[in-house]
Amino acid sequence: MPASPLPLGTIALDSGAELPLYRQLYDALREAILEGRLHPGARLPSSRTLAGDLGVGRNTVLAAYDQLTAEGYLEGQVGAGTLVAATLPDSLLQLDRQASPRRTEPPASNARTLSKRGEALSASRRLAPAYKRGLGQPFQHGLPAIDEFPAMLWSRLLARHSRDTRNGHFGYEVGFGVPALREAIAAYAGAARGVVCSADQVIVTVGAQGALDLTARMLLDPGDPVWIEEPGYLGARGALAGAGAQLTPVPVDAEGIDVEAGIARQPSPKLIYVTPSHQFPLGATLSLPRRLALLEHARQSGAWILEDDYDSEYRYQGRPIPSLQGLDRAGTVIYMGTFAKTLFPALKIGYLIVPQNLVDAFATAIRITGHVPPSAVQAALADFIGEGHFGSHVRRMRALYASRRACLIRALEGELSPWLNVAPGEGGLQLSAYLPDKTDDRAVAAAATQAGLFISPLALYRLEEGRPGLYMGYASVPEAALERAATRLAEILHSGNWPRFT
Repeated sequence: MPASPLPLGTIALDSGAELPLYRQLYDALREAILEGRLHPGARLPSSRTLAGDLGVGRNTVLAAYDQLTAEGYLEGQVGAGTLVAATLPDSLLQLDRQASPRRTEPPASNARTLSKRGEALSASRRLAPAYKRGLGQPFQHGLPAIDEFPAMLWSRLLARHSRDTRNGHFGYEVGFGVPALREAIAAYAGAARGVVCSADQVIVTVGAQGALDLTARMLLDPGDPVWIEEPGYLGARGALAGAGAQLTPVPVDAEGIDVEAGIARQPSPKLIYVTPSHQFPLGATLSLPRRLALLEHARQSGAWILEDDYDSEYRYQGRPIPSLQGLDRAGTVIYMGTFAKTLFPALKIGYLIVPQNLVDAFATAIRITGHVPPSAVQAALADFIGEGHFGSHVRRMRALYASRRACLIRALEGELSPWLNVAPGEGGLQLSAYLPDKTDDRAVAAAATQAGLFISPLALYRLEEGRPGLYMGYASVPEAALERAATRLAEILHSGNWPRFT
């Protein structure tokens, strides 16, 4: 069978275009096939012949033919050359559409829906504020100074564990963490945070949210009562609500979570979620009497305590407060940490330190759920900690963040003082500031966001009515930008272009 004549006049290849020549030829041939100008069974010219006709290299034609063959538009037959396929892939994709008319309304029955847990998780997503990607925007919270991270050093450590296929990091991951990283985390948490543990109690997870989700799966059944701080962390609220827990908001004051109020509201929680070192978002440190009261109530009631120590490294006055876990003698505390704030969020490595009687269950479950970061990244992080780079970086960042925090506080105590009052707190990457009573903090935050200031209202973190205020990050923003942003916020507050104080 002679080769079918190609409509060469319709194939215009441009060597100066961004699209590669082979892709231009692929597009032209596919279009000719779909439009019927090349019909099923038609034989195409040899690659050498077509290359000569078009004035391109033979490899260009071969690449286009290979791609079309892989996608089912062409087929090769011994002795017959390259033919247009008898049945085209696009025809197969259209069969169902041609057989069934399009529905204009959703079906009345057999509707596919999310599970109750899926609905809860989806609903929690709508609570979170949206931020631009990249470096920090003015007052964006939760983001460290990524531009200060030693990226070249990190890339060398990562390459060290990524270039050799014999080192075990290219196979299936170790279920609950690379041993070297678990050893490093246990040593660091013990020295810096007073955590009492061995390396076998460390479970490495995909970030803090992976740790929250795993804990909720393992310890909670639908309907179980859970204490959460009020106001409190949205990520924890979403993970716990997604597990079907009945959330009991417990008020927070200058001493942290109010244990007596929690007992009055729900005396028998299954789990108590707290941020005792630096309460999210108000910044309070849980006092020693309340720490002891919380541990005692957990012991008596049979509750688990999930201690989220998300940014305790950054405390700017006095020595860091030892962890709640270090005071626990009854095995009630699960300690949770993350490297998102100390290094960078995209690292996606968090960890749990669980009581000895939970180790086997959590280690087995994490293999099933897949909350496991890549082994090479874990190994690089182990080196970063073990070789002293982590401690050096944290010390340098602590000084930088302290300076940026002082800059923001000067603005809050100066040009912003008629409207905002700084909440107590001694550390972290962000702070809260209170607005006058009955202010609509959501409206203020919305006006600020429209002006490019990424501020969250405290109402966002509440399940109940409470004192209005703004949650403001400073860690990722240089001081000059913080000063400009504070001036812009003062202009917004002074303008009154949002619901007024009542």
